[in-house]
Amino acid sequence: MLKNKDVFFFDLDGTLLNIELEEFLKYYFEALSQKFNDLCSDPKKFSQILMAATEKMIKNDGSCKNQEAFMQDFKQKLNINDQAKVEKIKARFDKFYQSDFIGLAKYFDLDQKLPAQIINYLKQKNKRLVLATNPLFPKEAVIARLKWIGIEAANFELITHYENMSYAKPNPNYYQEILTKIDAEPANCLMIGNDLKEDAVATEVGIETIIIEDNLINRKDSDYSISWQGSLVEFEKLIKEKI
Repeated sequence: MLKNKDVFFFDLDGTLLNIELEEFLKYYFEALSQKFNDLCSDPKKFSQILMAATEKMIKNDGSCKNQEAFMQDFKQKLNINDQAKVEKIKARFDKFYQSDFIGLAKYFDLDQKLPAQIINYLKQKNKRLVLATNPLFPKEAVIARLKWIGIEAANFELITHYENMSYAKPNPNYYQEILTKIDAEPANCLMIGNDLKEDAVATEVGIETIIIEDNLINRKDSDYSISWQGSLVEFEKLIKEKI
């Protein structure tokens, strides 16, 4: 399983970061709605708009970057047609991610030791690392969440986010897009995640997959072949024995 694996793809939410995306989104949407209450005064409706625009990214067909897919749906639902106003909204999103977003860490009890140990160990072994988190957020938001658990973005050859990706999980094209970007063969890669569908779909493009079960997600149609399954503690032990 670990033999001849040079590239390690890591999921973030539920894998390295011991929170579930759904739980995180609750606090994220609440904080974001407060910053955009001039566009939509009903927080519940605004959260629905955000979720719908996020769904557009998940279903993106590769014809544009995920950020563009999000903004197209977002501005349409808020009836925003003026491009200058769209740019101002993008700037407001950026400001939010650079400030208020960082504070969301207070809602979670985060493991700030083990994930960093694993990443540092693999770097010491000269493994290529990719943060294969679902690209539904901007780069700043992903880097902020890495910092919550003491991991530097510089450890990763590629971090996927909504500005640099044109597909999202569980579309297997998301993994193919990564392979193309880093010029890697799937047989040399290993995907590490906690979702038996969104992460394990990597097997469709030939990437062997293992599952971290601490925050296991078993969705409908999660019938992909898994090479190994265990806790993050057990995974650290495994790599130290085999690499």
